[in-house]
Amino acid sequence: MRSTTDIEEFREKAGPALLENPVDNNILLYHTFDPSGLLPGDGPAKPYWVEDSGTVLGAAWVAAPYRLTITDMPTAAASALAEEIAKQEPWVPGVNGPTEATATFATRFAEVAGKTATPERDQWLMVCTDATRITQIPGAPRLGRPDEIDTVAEWFSTTMRDSGMAQEDILRYMKHMVADQVDGDRLILWEHDGAVVGAAGRARPIGGVVRPSGVFVAPEHRQGGYAAALLGEVTARALEEGAEACTCLHFLQYAAMQAVVEKVGYRHVRDLTEYRFA
Repeated sequence: MRSTTDIEEFREKAGPALLENPVDNNILLYHTFDPSGLLPGDGPAKPYWVEDSGTVLGAAWVAAPYRLTITDMPTAAASALAEEIAKQEPWVPGVNGPTEATATFATRFAEVAGKTATPERDQWLMVCTDATRITQIPGAPRLGRPDEIDTVAEWFSTTMRDSGMAQEDILRYMKHMVADQVDGDRLILWEHDGAVVGAAGRARPIGGVVRPSGVFVAPEHRQGGYAAALLGEVTARALEEGAEACTCLHFLQYAAMQAVVEKVGYRHVRDLTEYRFA
């Protein structure tokens, strides 16, 4: 079991294993390789990894105040990882990752930390290699501007309303993310008749994979096809600029969004589950 606050060490030790599956491991790769992936938090990130005879079996990204994310790993590794993190980081508010490994982790963490673990959100990891742009939608896409960062961050914050995080933590995370998207020309706003009706952004490519981050449409425009148009636009741009695939998380409780992501060309590749500790 290894942990560190030296991200370069984690990148060296666990990075190659993560890059073997850049779709499944995109979130940890984002934290590890993208400077914007070091999210504003209450202290330095402390990633953990489990290895056996030099082979990395799995990893976790721990950064207060956020819930941690784990990779897929054998159940024995997940149990051992949970036990160590429960001893070292008992504040952890939750965990998200591949369903079987995460269930094992959550059960063991709760036992050691003296907490309860409740599954809160089932998700699909989805991937797209050939995006469909949604045409005949009123208006047109354009790049976001620096003066729009605060507004878009507020919009994107609403997409995390069920995350269990405090609103102020969500907002500082989103301002950080949106500012990076604007700086890299990776934030798209959809404008019609002089009004912005929605926005979507994307992260940098890592291992040939890009993750759209944030899709928001103003309530009064949500029956107009703009969500699919925005997701299709950011996905198509990423693929046209050289990404091999795009990946996204779909929360199954948002049934209407499943039709949107599938219309763009995303398909299910893995089941994920998020747990909360109390």
